[in-house]
Amino acid sequence: MSGRKTHDEAASLAAGHAAGYCWMPRPGGGGRCTRRPGHDDDHVDFYNGRQSITDVEGYRWRQR
Repeated sequence: MSGRKTHDEAASLAAGHAAGYCWMPRPGGGGRCTRRPGHDDDHVDFYNGRQSITDVEGYRWRQR
């Protein structure tokens, strides 16, 4: 079963990269990095985690 989860995660990451996103999952869940692949700064999810409709970004977390 863990092999399938690894395959699903790899497929998700590949699809995210193809769409132009870093796509690293947020620790604890709830979002993925929507910055460009290969960025050098913190991961940011510009869609999930926003507190208000006027917020520019949502979740932010450090690179590992």
